[in-house]
Amino acid sequence: MMQKSQRSERAAPHRQAPIVAPPPPPPESASAPIVRTPPPPTPVSASAPIGRLSAARAAALRFLSSELGAREVRITKLIPAGHGSEGWSAEAEVLVPNLEVKMLGLPLTQEILERECYALELDADLTVRSYEHAGSDDQ
Repeated sequence: MMQKSQRSERAAPHRQAPIVAPPPPPPESASAPIVRTPPPPTPVSASAPIGRLSAARAAALRFLSSELGAREVRITKLIPAGHGSEGWSAEAEVLVPNLEVKMLGLPLTQEILERECYALELDADLTVRSYEHAGSDDQ
């Protein structure tokens, strides 16, 4: 009879391929809600029309951001102008840098912004025809 110390035991060789369990089957209960995900959005090409309202909104946002230096713009009203014209009338709230604080030249850790309201008129070509400071709600 062989003693335990004399016999050699070998372990099974190590398998390199990982063991992957199949995914569990979906529950087959009639009360489970059906979840449908919407299809991914299709990219809009440059040649595709984006609509007159969306184009007018984009033109107003672009003007307020570039000309007034607005950090944030919220269009509050956007309507077609008059019956005879094909332009647009818009109102917006914007956050712009406080010019008084900027003029002082103080070293600040955060930029000081003011909320202001503007009214704009756009022509049929979506060019800003006029704009005016409409004041803010807290004044």
